[in-house]
Amino acid sequence: MSRGPEASAEAVRRKKRPVRRDKDHQPAWLWLVLLFVLTALTAAWASSCGRQQAAYADVPLTEEHRTRLETASLRDTSYFTDRSGWLEANRKQAEKGLRYFYEKTGVQPHVYVRSVMGDRTADRAEMDSYARSLYGSLFGDEAHLLILVDEQPDREEPFLVGFAAGRLAASVMDEEALSILEAYWKIGFAAGEGLTAPQKAAAAGDALRRTADNIMGVHNSSGWVIALIVLLVLLLLLAARDFLRNWNRLKKKEEKAADGNA
Repeated sequence: MSRGPEASAEAVRRKKRPVRRDKDHQPAWLWLVLLFVLTALTAAWASSCGRQQAAYADVPLTEEHRTRLETASLRDTSYFTDRSGWLEANRKQAEKGLRYFYEKTGVQPHVYVRSVMGDRTADRAEMDSYARSLYGSLFGDEAHLLILVDEQPDREEPFLVGFAAGRLAASVMDEEALSILEAYWKIGFAAGEGLTAPQKAAAAGDALRRTADNIMGVHNSSGWVIALIVLLVLLLLLAARDFLRNWNRLKKKEEKAADGNA
C-alpha cells in the first residue's frame, strides 16, 4: 500500500540528513604505520650521521672559557686571498662558515691559499712562520686570524696549513684553539686531491664553523635527538589512545549485541 506524499517527503528528509560520524575515530594503525616509518628513517639518518661524526670523535672539546672579541668594525671584510681558484669560484660554500666563525668569535678569519710547485714540504712551525710574515702585509689591525694554505698537488699531504693571529685575536685563538682548528681542517681535507673544488670550499667553511662551536663552548648536537625522541613518544601515545578507543568501542558493541540476544 502506498503511503502517498508524506512517505515521499520523509524519504527525502532521510536522504538529506547528514551521516553522523564519530569525530573521535582515528584508525590506530595509521599512527603505527607513521611511527614505524619515522623510526626507520630516523635510524637510517642517525646511522649516516654517526658515520660522518665518527671522524671528529678524536677532536678534543675545549677546556678554556673564551669571550667573544669585541672590536670596532673592521675596514677589511674580505675572507680570503685565493691563488688557486677553488675558493673564488665557490665563495658561497666557504663564506658561510667564515662568517659564522666571525659572528661567534669576533675574530676576522682570512684564508690565504697558495699553489706551491715543486718538491717542498713544511711542518706546522714553518707554516706559522710563513703566515706571520704575511700578516703585516695584509692587515693593519690586530683582530685577524690568517689561515695560510699551501696547496701541493701530487704530494702525500697536499694541503699544508699554518696560522697567524693578531694580538687581539690571540685572546680567543690561543694555542689550544689553533690546534682544534688544525684538527678540523685536516679531517675536512683528508681526501686530498680527491676533493672537488666545491668540496674544498665547503670543507674550509665547515672547519671554521666546527672550530667556532668547539672553542666557544657551543655543544648543542643533542638537541635534534631530544626533539626526535619527543616526537616518537607523542606518536606512540596517539597510537595507544586510538587503539584503546577502538577497543572500547568494539567492546561496547559486543555488549550491546549480547544484551540484544539475551
